[in-house]
Parts: sequence; C-alpha cells; structure tokens
Amino acid sequence: MKKPEPTARIYQRLIAEKPAIVIVDELYLDPAKRRALSACVTASAQYGERDEDGLPAPQAVEQLELLDEHVAAAAEQCRAALAASITTDGRRTWLLYGEKSEPLLRAVAAGAKAGGPMRAGIAIGSQVGIIVRAETDPNWMKYSEVLPTPEEKRWNDDLAVIEQLEEFGDDPTVVRPIEHLAAFPTESARKEFVPWLRENGFEVLMEYPKPDKSGWPIEFTIHSQIDIDEIFEQTCAITVEVERLGGVYDGWQTRAVEKEL
Repeated sequence: MKKPEPTARIYQRLIAEKPAIVIVDELYLDPAKRRALSACVTASAQYGERDEDGLPAPQAVEQLELLDEHVAAAAEQCRAALAASITTDGRRTWLLYGEKSEPLLRAVAAGAKAGGPMRAGIAIGSQVGIIVRAETDPNWMKYSEVLPTPEEKRWNDDLAVIEQLEEFGDDPTVVRPIEHLAAFPTESARKEFVPWLRENGFEVLMEYPKPDKSGWPIEFTIHSQIDIDEIFEQTCAITVEVERLGGVYDGWQTRAVEKEL
C-alpha cells in the first residue's frame, strides 16, 4: 500500500518581530478535515541553548526532536491532529486538535515525561520539561494565526527554488534568464497583462494559443542574479498585477550555473 504524501510544510516567518520556524500541516487547510476536532491542546517547552536569532542551537536540537516524536505519538494515540509547531525566541510550541481535551492532555503530558526533561541545552532559569494546556477552538483560530501571510508564503516559495539551485552548485552571482509562468481566466485579461510586463523589464516567451485547466497561460522572462531580495521583489510585483486581473501566478524557474573552479 502506497504511503500518503506528507502534508506538513516548513516556513520561515517573523512572529512578534522575531525569527521563527513554523511547521504547518496543510492537510487541515481543508475545513472538512477538521470536523469534530474542536478541543485545542497546546504544549510548549523552553530550550536554553539558542543561536543569535533565538532558534535552537545544536545542543538543544536532539532533545527537541525527541519531544517532537512523543507529541506526534500522543496525537496518533488519541486520533488527534498535530496541526502545527512553532519554534521561536527560545520556545517550541505544538498545536494539537482532538475530539476531547482530557485524553489528549494526558497523552501529551505522559509522552513528554517519557521524553525526559530538557537536559540537553537547558539554561539556568529555564523551565524544565513541557507545559500543556487546553481550550475550546471549534473554528481553529489558533491554527489560522500561525499560517504564513501570502507575502511570507511567496518568500518561502522563492527561497525553496534558490535552495534547490544551491544543491546543484549554482553560482548566484551569474545573471541569467528567470522564467515565470502565470495564467488568466480570459484571453483579454492576459492581453492586458502584456503591456505591464514590457513596462517592467520582462519579455514574453510564449502566449499559449488555447486555454488549459489553469486558464490562459503565459510564459515570460527577465534577466537577473539569484538573490532572494531581488527575486522576491519580482515575484511580489508579478503576483499583485496577475491577481488584479483575476489570474494566478505559478512561480519561476531557471537553470543552475555551476561555479567556476
């Protein structure tokens, strides 16, 4: 039997103006998957050893990963959803939803106890172990609060492409064509988009003669270095204009250029 594809995704975010790593199970973006799961349980643990951004230093990672395993096992035991985890400013918080809070509270607390105190990377004055509490949240408001903004999602999508290029030994300083793709609900909306492209330094590569399931596609390009700030500026501007015309921006690609030895 084929295993289901993982639905959790990692995002880099700013929360309260501090760097954060948020893991969101995007399966629960579908309200139908939340049905009957109205009891929200949050569990949190402090870690002492942190880097300059307040994220876990290597000394704390092993124990946090052990706690991750126990929290996930508790959720599975109670047929609950481990909807998200948030790591920021010296603390990791897990967000779970179940039918009832009491069994989930007990399972998470027992699992955390089995995982032991935060012996790795604990700092003087930090709370040892895990804190668990419950509340009713039928509309999944806490889950909604940890979701990335559209801008953060765009930035993470751009960063993911750059990281893939880095895996192929890409030299980001080399200027090369960056290819973008968008689709519009009508041919006239696509035609209205073309002048904006030319005014902003893009070149049309292809306007498909017929629509597909995404609409009326258009491929376009611009020459650029692989710099997250520069790419993000491009993709944000494209997204705003495409959505103004009712279309959908589908991202970018380019070829990796190996560094010269």
